[in-house]
Amino acid sequence: MLTRTEISPGKAPFTIEHNQTVVTIGSCFSDMIGEKLQYYKFDVLANPFGTTFNPISIFQLLTIAIEKKFNPFPASLGEIWYDHQFHSEVSALSAEALHELTNERIAAATKSLARASCLVITLGSAWVYRHVETNTIVNNCHKQSGRYFKKELLSVKHILEDFETVYAKLKELNPSIKIIFTVSPVRHIKDTLQLNSVSKAILLSSVHYMCEQHTDCHYFPSYEIQMDDLRDYRYYAEDLIHPSKQAEKYIWKKLSNWVFSSDLLAALEEWDQLQKLLHHKAFHPSGSAHQQFLQQTIQRFEQFPHWNVSAEIASLKAQCI
Repeated sequence: MLTRTEISPGKAPFTIEHNQTVVTIGSCFSDMIGEKLQYYKFDVLANPFGTTFNPISIFQLLTIAIEKKFNPFPASLGEIWYDHQFHSEVSALSAEALHELTNERIAAATKSLARASCLVITLGSAWVYRHVETNTIVNNCHKQSGRYFKKELLSVKHILEDFETVYAKLKELNPSIKIIFTVSPVRHIKDTLQLNSVSKAILLSSVHYMCEQHTDCHYFPSYEIQMDDLRDYRYYAEDLIHPSKQAEKYIWKKLSNWVFSSDLLAALEEWDQLQKLLHHKAFHPSGSAHQQFLQQTIQRFEQFPHWNVSAEIASLKAQCI
């Protein structure tokens, strides 16, 4: 008897290899993907502008990075300076320091996008806040008074039009780049469950048409895996909003099998084993058995010639007598 609907995405029409560059941008779910790629030593730039939920702000940030043109939209709260186009993690103690920081983030994004084989875009919400005075959709209100903003629901048409503009610019910068879209399974219940569903439906419809229009745009069903395959509150964190660590691990496994080659998947499994060895705690560090263990572990790390494992090897050698 079937008790759940397991989603099997199959295989992507392309693979991401370990020597390729990946950029992730979007909601906090893209942070998880970026962290996993960093753990496995990929050349990845993860969410360079901080968490960004709505697609219009994502496209605006990509445009800024591609064109290397940035018009600051600063805001201050106490002694901290922010910019409405960036997440609150991009902040500083002065307007000048903030400007320097944002320029650094933009430069890093430009460099990575130009050489990336894949851009992972995670859409979180179709709800946006528009700054009334400037008529501009913002990434983050930074706790400014609500009277300065108006809440709106994006249309599929608006999302598609803005995507076509940034897509053309992105392909001019990097003609070979591929795009993976995901819709974040994180539930935005402050909008109410009903309006969260409306928001996700708009995002899913938009992604459907974007992928239908462009053969180098692909959809990975992280949203469906969380909502249907893992249809149980035990796969959510305590806040009942974010996926649990177990759910993240499950979705990452599905994503890995979908887009990585069999050789790379085997290497990732070996890396997991090496990480366990690296964090092994010895009762007798100076004993011959542990010293032999260290030498054997160093040799296994050295079998990853194309991975940057210098820090791990240095850590092991520091324990050798």
